[in-house]
Amino acid sequence: MKEKRPVIKVPKKEGERTLKKLKKEERLDTERLIKQSDNELVIPVIKGGNDLSDDLQKKPYQPTPFEKVKISIDIPERLKARLPSRWERIGNVLLIKLPDELMEYKNIIGASYARVLDADTVALQGDIVGRTREPIIDIIHGSDTETIHLENRVKFKLDTAKLMFSSGNIDERIRMSKVDIRDDVVVDMFAGIGYFCLPMAVHGSPKNIYALEINPTAIGYLKENCVINGVDHIVSPILGDNRDFSFRSDADRVVMGYLHNTWIYLPKALEFLGGEGIIHFHTLVEEGNIARDTMIQLERGGIDDAEIKDIRKIKSYAPRIYHVVVDIEIGR
Repeated sequence: MKEKRPVIKVPKKEGERTLKKLKKEERLDTERLIKQSDNELVIPVIKGGNDLSDDLQKKPYQPTPFEKVKISIDIPERLKARLPSRWERIGNVLLIKLPDELMEYKNIIGASYARVLDADTVALQGDIVGRTREPIIDIIHGSDTETIHLENRVKFKLDTAKLMFSSGNIDERIRMSKVDIRDDVVVDMFAGIGYFCLPMAVHGSPKNIYALEINPTAIGYLKENCVINGVDHIVSPILGDNRDFSFRSDADRVVMGYLHNTWIYLPKALEFLGGEGIIHFHTLVEEGNIARDTMIQLERGGIDDAEIKDIRKIKSYAPRIYHVVVDIEIGR
């Protein structure tokens, strides 16, 4: 007798919503195939089904992209275990890291990753340096480092050899695209190429976004990105130190997407708000002391009487150090 395993049976019209929910809850059984009839979907789940079934076929085995790389690459077998199983993809550019023992094979490795993962350029990812946070990379396959990265229906054009783009911030970029900013005036104090202001402009309905950026290369791409996303009538890119900027009307919301001593810029954020509004404050804090470290930094920046609406972990930045974003409500 075949083993019966849990499934969820739902009308077809509810299929997409149910699949999204199951994926979010990590309950979808990816080893079995979904079965459909004219009116119903039978979705395999790991637990919590509303029925049992023994007739769902197992998915045929498919090697992962990393397994395909290891199979196709022409380097000594003993070194394949040292190949990077993770990479950052920005448009058509792949960024990877290699241990020292693989460096003599870097061009072979770059060509293999490009072929299997369908990338134009592969580069070794180095440090991020300087006040303008410029990346150091070593191209090991291809040549063109300029690309357009599509995410959440937003197009980010950039040169990956000159500007950073953190895939680890994707959840926060998506969250900012869903914030209710209808008719708001927003100041993005560290706009870069538009990491946060573009999702807000594309998906929200703000009155205006002042996008401030000190890096001339980044501001050039920000201007292009405003045009290719059709929001150049909403976003106003401004080159310069945000502490030198002033404008007549009070902002409703300030985004502070910077990580190093961000509290230094809080007095300017408060000035932009004119006494009332929301600050999205990005910073680095120690694991186990997130609330304490956050309050210390806010007090250093002159905020001692405000409501913290939320503190969200974005990603691990270093051992025991987290990148967090703090939503602060001022004067309401």
